[in-house]
Amino acid sequence: MTDIMKLGKIFTLSVAAIALAGCADDKFNYDKNETGRGTLSFAGLSIDYSEEMVTKAEAADGTYMLYVYDSGDALVWSGQYSTITEGTGSISLLAGDYRLDIRSTAAGVPDAKFSSPVYGASSSFSITAGETTTLGTITCTLLQCAVSVEYNDDFLAMVTGDGNTSVEVTAGSPLDYALTYNSGAPKYERRIGYFNVNGSNTTMVVTFKGSIENKTQKMTTTITGLKPRDYHIVKFMKKVDATGEVTIGIEIDGLVADATLDNDITASEEGDGNDPEAPAGDGGIQLVSTCDYDITQPITVPASGNPFNLTLQALVPNGVLRFTVDIASTNEDFINSVNTVGGTNLDLINPSEEAMGVFDIVPFPHGAELAGQTLVDFDLSGAQTAILGFPGSHTFRMNVVDTKGCRNSIDVIFIVE
Repeated sequence: MTDIMKLGKIFTLSVAAIALAGCADDKFNYDKNETGRGTLSFAGLSIDYSEEMVTKAEAADGTYMLYVYDSGDALVWSGQYSTITEGTGSISLLAGDYRLDIRSTAAGVPDAKFSSPVYGASSSFSITAGETTTLGTITCTLLQCAVSVEYNDDFLAMVTGDGNTSVEVTAGSPLDYALTYNSGAPKYERRIGYFNVNGSNTTMVVTFKGSIENKTQKMTTTITGLKPRDYHIVKFMKKVDATGEVTIGIEIDGLVADATLDNDITASEEGDGNDPEAPAGDGGIQLVSTCDYDITQPITVPASGNPFNLTLQALVPNGVLRFTVDIASTNEDFINSVNTVGGTNLDLINPSEEAMGVFDIVPFPHGAELAGQTLVDFDLSGAQTAILGFPGSHTFRMNVVDTKGCRNSIDVIFIVE
């Protein structure tokens, strides 16, 4: 993917010698002659918008915020760009190491929102007692990934009612791209959606549900390895080859995903794979032991100092679409402990930032380690230390949905005596 395909939404924050206007009322406007202090100079601050911006409307609104943090990550100064540009000045700081964070908004990065790009950058600098520091040029880039949804004309010709494409990166925060029938002249959401991406949520689930040739249909695929500045174009396609064979697929950035439009579901269904005409059975989804423990029976966790080697495999022939874990226990303290680090209902594909703490207790694979995979190795040996402090029965229910809509739920039970 080229830089332009990676949204190309870059703007340059030129800090020739950064300037803070007249800080007469700034509580950080210290006496520059005070022992042990140096000066951070602000002058000529400007923001240039790259011509590679999609549109001015898509650009951030200019209410950029600057934040200065010390080496202990404590905020020591903040100011708004519009205020800074009204004059020139400086702030006095204790000698030491600092970080300047720049954000295009003070509101933070939303999980998912249309036409709401957030840009930013970080730059480290040092203050030397009795000297003046300037920062040069800093380039701010998009902090999210962006997604647009399209349909080719042949696909739109099959539309016989309203539909919707849901895009989800952060669990529980999908963004809906509406498709309206419009009396046979379908219209669809063309705005770009922006999604928060961090180290724990790098997988996107795309689900279409709508009326196609008078049947309510659904198709789903996943995108893994998301990064800030990525721009993904998701296009639903109908193609007819030279022999007349019709294929339906989802094209993502020019690559056709392996997705079929084969689930006829009623309008009352939620479209999450629990469809009345989804493939029969569990799709061969299994959880099998690869160690000496029989995971179909409760597993007694040995006392500390005794070996506990618990490994297993999830077999999902059609590939993992969703993988969640529900945690239950007879020990209230255990549940309280789990609730402090993410809760008892875990989405392993797109775990919340808080839920990442659960993986310190039970080291489940998550994110790209699961999405689309047909075989996943689990090594839960490390759960021994964390779980031994909580006597009782602890149940981890593994809920798997594959890309064909088949599902299975399998319990793994730990006993601590």
